[in-house]
Amino acid sequence: MNGDGVRPGEQVLDAILADLDESRIRTQIDEPIEAVFREFTEGMDYNAEPRTGHEVFSEFVQRVYRDGLRAPWKVADPDATTLLLLESHYRGLQFEGYSGAIQDATGPAIGGMTFALTQLADIIRTQERQAYADAVFTRRIDPSNWRLRCEIVEVLVERYRPWLPPHLLDYAVWQLLDEIPGMVLALLSSCPAVGGILNPLRNKPGN
Repeated sequence: MNGDGVRPGEQVLDAILADLDESRIRTQIDEPIEAVFREFTEGMDYNAEPRTGHEVFSEFVQRVYRDGLRAPWKVADPDATTLLLLESHYRGLQFEGYSGAIQDATGPAIGGMTFALTQLADIIRTQERQAYADAVFTRRIDPSNWRLRCEIVEVLVERYRPWLPPHLLDYAVWQLLDEIPGMVLALLSSCPAVGGILNPLRNKPGN
């Protein structure tokens, strides 16, 4: 314990929860991506040059990675990156994957391209949130500090037992050391008093 009677595990857990606070996540991750989305989709109305669905997707990915991420970078192969994102994660109106995105974007439905770009923005945003969360756990938790990790588990169970996955509560503290990230993320998604990174996205681009 420190001079205030707070265990190191409590300090670390509180720091993790602060890092994963929903308002912080929205400011650092969601809002920049949403800003790029709005600017890009508004600009489509004034672009007279005909483009394929793939060309639009690829340009959008480049723009988000350049202007909308916490660590901007130039995509070396935007076509391959776009294909991978859509093929792996796109869930459309009727179809999935890259072909589903193309069908939604170029089909007869009004607003199909905006719908598909909304899904693509959400895919990138979800990946950014996950990468951010992974980095928080890596930075805050020393895997070699067995006592600290035990304290984190103890504090989680003491404070937030009703919101933790029930099947984990039957295990001894030392058996849950590798489950800390999962326990924290489960807590953030289910405890109204904490909120956090996995709460449903309330303000998607275009809303």
